[in-house]
Amino acid sequence: MPKKLSKNCIFFESVKEIPQSQWNLLMPKNGVYLSLPYLTALEKTLKGTINPIYVLISDPAGKPLLAGMFQISTFTYKKTSQQNLFLKLFQDCRNEDDSFSIKGLVCGNMFATGEHGFSYSEEISKENALTLLAKTAKQIQKDARWKDLFKVILFKEFWLASVKNASVLEDYKYRSFQVDVNMVLKLHPSWKTFADYLQSLKAKYRTKANSAFKKSEKLVIRSLSSEEIDEQQTNIQRLFSNVLNKSEYRYGENYPASFAVLKENLRELFICKGVFLNSELIAFSTAFVNGNTLEANYVGIDYKYNTEYAVYERLLYEYVEQAIALKVSELHLGRTSELIKSAVGAVPVAMTLYARHTSKIKNVLLKPVLENIEPNAFELRRPFGEFLKRV
Repeated sequence: MPKKLSKNCIFFESVKEIPQSQWNLLMPKNGVYLSLPYLTALEKTLKGTINPIYVLISDPAGKPLLAGMFQISTFTYKKTSQQNLFLKLFQDCRNEDDSFSIKGLVCGNMFATGEHGFSYSEEISKENALTLLAKTAKQIQKDARWKDLFKVILFKEFWLASVKNASVLEDYKYRSFQVDVNMVLKLHPSWKTFADYLQSLKAKYRTKANSAFKKSEKLVIRSLSSEEIDEQQTNIQRLFSNVLNKSEYRYGENYPASFAVLKENLRELFICKGVFLNSELIAFSTAFVNGNTLEANYVGIDYKYNTEYAVYERLLYEYVEQAIALKVSELHLGRTSELIKSAVGAVPVAMTLYARHTSKIKNVLLKPVLENIEPNAFELRRPFGEFLKRV
């Protein structure tokens, strides 16, 4: 049952409890990540993996001001350069393999990079919205049902233009830090077709792209229906795990279980493509059409085919081609693999997060840990010719 946090703030533990008309009033046009069909898909397929808490805040007259999503979930860090500090902070979270599994309360989307955790009315500012969310997080922390279920509260991830507003979280003892950058490609107005994009590349990078297409000639890449995703579920999970196992941290191991329902609920707003070699699924990619942006989501790969058939590189060009076809303004390629993403034209954009330990004493110890987290260094490629003026 929904429960009031204060006179004008109610939280819900299920999408079914949310008053749809009030929630939808606050949703951005064509926004995906807080839409009820998206949230329903996650709740239906990932129950037990994430523990959602939906928040709806209204003004004294009952008019909706803010809708947000918190979730309690587990992050596992396979290794850390701050081992001793992690022991002091999370000694009861250490696993047998010396990794750390930390339960956190997250405002934001666990499976997407960007500001996807809340939406608010034009009647309040972003700073006011974040103040309300910080107060809400404190109330959730005090609630008997949840106060012992997490040790860290995290707000993720803010674009540079939002950091000035988001810094209000520091008044509530949150500490800012940056992780790997989001690689973003702004689409040039002259790119009407993928051939236009290729033509804008310097000769060296155009040759590189053509080489990737030649290597991948035997591959068949096509969009998968909800039924096809369901049929390939075991293979998709295996390919996803291949990529996840290479990461220094992991969460959402069961995320592919949501793909079929996401496709069914979101239709053309969720894109899942399969890569086939001799009718065998050897890779996949997913993406969301979120407003005027195509957001690359996750890929899965059988790495034994990756080099010979340029699988990952081919998938990146597939994202570019899809973005041009959809006539969006930006393609967000997310974190990791920055070098190869910059070779297709994406540039790094810093993302800022805010974290707080639930213990006042341990929150002091959290500061040096976060200060030592920094984006991976990489050499930025500049693939476009001089004649192409970036927007």
